[in-house]
Amino acid sequence: MGDISKNFDKSEFVCKCGCGKYNLNPVLLDALQRLRDYIGYPIYINSGCRCEKHNKAVGGVKNSLHVRGKAADIRVDELSPQELAKSAMEIKEFRDGGIGIYTNFVHVDVRGRKSRWRG
Repeated sequence: MGDISKNFDKSEFVCKCGCGKYNLNPVLLDALQRLRDYIGYPIYINSGCRCEKHNKAVGGVKNSLHVRGKAADIRVDELSPQELAKSAMEIKEFRDGGIGIYTNFVHVDVRGRKSRWRG
């Protein structure tokens, strides 16, 4: 059981640099929980909220949606990134937002306009 939703804990989304930044958008959390319910497997958050300094250190783009709490880089051990991205398309906020497929994870965001890419 999670402490901010059925399956997610706040600690999963806090900036990984140790600064404590946490500004998770509730729309993103809700969409991730619905994706988790849809696929039936645990979703691991590689990167959630980021401070500006950490975003720059990891090569994030300027004005990253991670800094605004509207993006997460996720993985599911039982699914390939391609399968996970296809499942994310079933969630309206991701279908109408950003989905980027990388080698070992998928970026999802709730930007409010469709964007697709491969990293």
